Amino acid sequence: MSSLNLLLIGLGNMGKIHKRIIESNNNTKLFGIVDTSFQKKYEIKKGIKYYNNLNLVDFENEQIDGVIVASTTNSHYKIGKNILDLKLPLFIEKPVSINKKELNSLLSYSKRHNLVFRGGLIEIYNPLFQHIKDLNLKDIISIHIFRHSQSVKNTRNLENVLFDLTLHDISILGYLFNNPNLKLIGSNYSFNNKSLETADLMFKYKKSNIFISTSRESQLKIRKWNIQTKNKVYHLDLIQKNIDVYDSGSIKYPDANLLSLKSNHSTFSFANHTETAQIQLNEFIENIRKNKIDKKHLDLVKYSHDIISEIN
Repeated sequence: MSSLNLLLIGLGNMGKIHKRIIESNNNTKLFGIVDTSFQKKYEIKKGIKYYNNLNLVDFENEQIDGVIVASTTNSHYKIGKNILDLKLPLFIEKPVSINKKELNSLLSYSKRHNLVFRGGLIEIYNPLFQHIKDLNLKDIISIHIFRHSQSVKNTRNLENVLFDLTLHDISILGYLFNNPNLKLIGSNYSFNNKSLETADLMFKYKKSNIFISTSRESQLKIRKWNIQTKNKVYHLDLIQKNIDVYDSGSIKYPDANLLSLKSNHSTFSFANHTETAQIQLNEFIENIRKNKIDKKHLDLVKYSHDIISEIN
């Protein structure tokens, strides 16, 4: 089976990750890269074509099997619409768009014409969450989520913290609980130079409380989930790539009045699992090979963006 030729648009932080993943995948070949920062209009280096303008790509005569868009968010809709008009499979980094009309336009166009389209919700492929989903947890009391990062440079042109970070965790909740009906019951925000940089959100879902804390004002990078059920606590560390599980213990008050707690503890490590970005690319490859859209994924893309748009 021949490798798929993929065109990458945008070579920023996420673009560099996509470039590495495409080049390390046995089923894909990096056809070319488009980025407006390139000084030369067009050149070929090590078999890869470099363009500083998308209009220079000869889609009609070149063999391009799919396109990955990792450019600035405000360019996503125009580029995405052009690619779908060419009837090419499309992957767009998150957020696909901060404009609901633009997002819905791309989603409906994809479904109407049966064109492969995926959004960059990379965390839903994280093996830690795949494990949690397989457990089909019941009697969840609360979920506490922390996604903190250091301050970002203005030159990165990122959207506010809701679209940049919170979107990840909303997409995970959608993945775990089949796009749940989340009710926002509390919020607190922090701005820096009119940019929303920290958001603390409290949701109610059925009988569960869900707290999400996201920030780009931290001195420490934190990626953690704590899921409390009636019988267990699941502590997920996305950086260390492990899950600590604590079974119900017992509390005793000895004669010395010292508190004694006994709890069974086990740890599951996912450090050697396939890289999440590679799993994400494999899903895109499978859609292209089968020439079939993933409606469930498109519904999740819409769900997660809609929740953030309502909060925003």
